Amino acid sequence: MPSSEQITYTVATTVDRDAVRDALISFYYPEEPLTTAHRSGAEVTPDDLDNSLAFIEQGTVTLAWLNKTTDGEPATVVGIAIGGPSDAALNVPIRTSKFADIVAFLDWVAQSSVAMGTRPCYNMHCLAVHPAYRGRSIGRQLVEQQMLVAKRVCPKLEAFTADATARKSEHLLKRLGLCEIGRLRFDQYRDERGDRVFDQLPDGVVVTLEKAL
Repeated sequence: MPSSEQITYTVATTVDRDAVRDALISFYYPEEPLTTAHRSGAEVTPDDLDNSLAFIEQGTVTLAWLNKTTDGEPATVVGIAIGGPSDAALNVPIRTSKFADIVAFLDWVAQSSVAMGTRPCYNMHCLAVHPAYRGRSIGRQLVEQQMLVAKRVCPKLEAFTADATARKSEHLLKRLGLCEIGRLRFDQYRDERGDRVFDQLPDGVVVTLEKAL
């Protein structure tokens, strides 16, 4: 890494809202299968985005900032992670059918792993690093920051969980001590009419992992 650059980690506050929004739109949602593989198309819905931004007020959004130390350029977000209590994952009204499908799918995932896992828990549901800054342990640092946030914000919860939809994320979480408690294929899920919801991801899986806090 050039000497003029350094990465710092913070918990997002309301003043970071625009930076969080830009990070979600630029490098989280474009690679998130729940968004990209949905039958209606890959565009993120406003209620989904608003729900992610609502976690800022809970103090459970962690950011990795690239700080330019020599040329006066402003810091930019190159990594983001979002979590919170598993029983308080929905913070805004559902306004679109796509977001309703995603919420229903995540509820199905949670119910499918509840027999093996601990509920309620602190669940990290977003982890993303800008493609240009991968390979620098930013993802690892963000997960560790999320664990610290979980202990501080939700001290009564005994477990930290995460739902991984990418192999790299799954492998990272396992290296950090999380154990697999559930594995489901996207094509196993059907809506109430029996139709597939994620029709662009035939081999996709979501892996639920857990670690005691």
